[in-house]
Amino acid sequence: MSPTLDVPGALNALHSTFSSSQLSQDTPTLTQFGSTFGSFAPPTPPLIIVYAESTQDVVACVNIATKFGIVIIPVGGRTSLEGQFLPPSIPEAPSCCHPPLEDRTLPRTVEPENSSGTPLEKIKISPPPSPSFTPNPSRPTIHLSLSRMDNIQLFPSDFSAIVGPGAGWQSLNERLAEEGVNQFFPIDPAPRSEFGGMVGVGGSGTNAVGFGTMRGEWVGGMEVVLMSGEVIKTKGSSRARKSSTGWDLGRLFLGSEGTLGIITSITVRLAPLVPLKVAIASFPSISQAVLSVVSIIQAGLNPTSLELLDGLSIKAMNLAEMMPKPLEEIPTVMMRFGSPFPEAVKGAMERVGEIVRGFGCREFRVAKDDRESEVFWKARKAQYWSQQLLLSPSPTSTPCRTLITDICVPISQLPSFITQSEALVNPLASKGILAPVVAHAGDGNVHRAILYLPHPRTGLAPKEVGELAEALSSLALELGGTVAGEHGIGMTKRKYLRKELGEGTLGLMRKVKSLLDPLGLLNPGKVIYETVEEERRESRL
Repeated sequence: MSPTLDVPGALNALHSTFSSSQLSQDTPTLTQFGSTFGSFAPPTPPLIIVYAESTQDVVACVNIATKFGIVIIPVGGRTSLEGQFLPPSIPEAPSCCHPPLEDRTLPRTVEPENSSGTPLEKIKISPPPSPSFTPNPSRPTIHLSLSRMDNIQLFPSDFSAIVGPGAGWQSLNERLAEEGVNQFFPIDPAPRSEFGGMVGVGGSGTNAVGFGTMRGEWVGGMEVVLMSGEVIKTKGSSRARKSSTGWDLGRLFLGSEGTLGIITSITVRLAPLVPLKVAIASFPSISQAVLSVVSIIQAGLNPTSLELLDGLSIKAMNLAEMMPKPLEEIPTVMMRFGSPFPEAVKGAMERVGEIVRGFGCREFRVAKDDRESEVFWKARKAQYWSQQLLLSPSPTSTPCRTLITDICVPISQLPSFITQSEALVNPLASKGILAPVVAHAGDGNVHRAILYLPHPRTGLAPKEVGELAEALSSLALELGGTVAGEHGIGMTKRKYLRKELGEGTLGLMRKVKSLLDPLGLLNPGKVIYETVEEERRESRL
């Protein structure tokens, strides 16, 4: 049983324990921390933000939360898409279809350059007007920000690094480059992603076909603070390349989305840095594009990345003027190959050209140098912002919203999923709802970004947006896939777990949660429901 909630006691304890520079209760910051993008999760500001600077700070904050019965949620770069870091709503409050309050710190301008180095026209996406609705009431919550725990220790001879949860993958790679270390961390999710969150959801990115995900061999040991206040280290913390010492408890916390413990240090593996060559292949149909992807993998050519964009996504790329010259707005595969031997890459590209032409490729373009490869790939990585231009083409346009889906199916079912989902998506275009495809095609992970214009008065999404997201998730399960390839479950995908995993698995997950968080104060209501009543209530919505 949880202790009686004592908010004044918790606030007094926090102010007595932490310096004023480590605490924040100003409204704009609370609003940012209580809002997410890319989902329907309602805006729910926390009571206070604590900026931890050490493992000892995390222990102190956990002990205060436990003593005074207040919810505590670890927070990092706030790039998660399923409401993982949002405070739990008060049960009686509505929890459907609120748009998020925009995080003003998110990049609103993308500045690519073409192969000659000349800046292209900037993508300008205006922030949305102030919403006319009240944020969702939430239970008093401590947001424990780990972003200041961004230390990086490099061990190049061991091909490893030890990073804090607030360190970003980009910061690690920049540090390696600055010190002249010819290594990199290959998992590349969204910009601003930090290692705590990347471990929390088991994320991946565009390099997944070549390097896998955070759930692979890229994470060694971790230091974790439990809700008891204990600090533990998991197997692999020694930096040794392998270990069979004890149970692999790190895998319990990897993908736990901040619900079982708070990660304060992570040992990560590094890969040799090799030159990458980008190629682009355009096809008359999306099925031909998918079949070419499967053939490239079967040919054993070992691509680093195999990304599929439909014609609508290419249109967005052209609107944003991301490429040196526009692409034909048809399904396109963007791919990368790497090797220390230029002749090996050249041979792979020649073989890829033969494969894609066999599937009716209309254009096969290989970047002429490293600079052009970088430009091509920036265009791929900027897709989220480029896609906004499909419904909001100018700075004066009403800003559109995006609900990003994250299904993953067996590669053999990828053509079926995309073809069948077209039948769900296409009729909605007449209602101003678009859903362009950006897929990590090499591992079957498809993101349909559902774009829509919110209601001008309420800010709410059309009902068809939520219905489409549910239909896509159901289709993925029917094809033997999953509702969450890399973004996790959070609050928005919980209702699918019973069907995907079964009651026995859910029951065991509840027991593990109860053992490690007996008071139910650590990021409650994420991944699994807090109560049966909550699950029943959401299933009726």
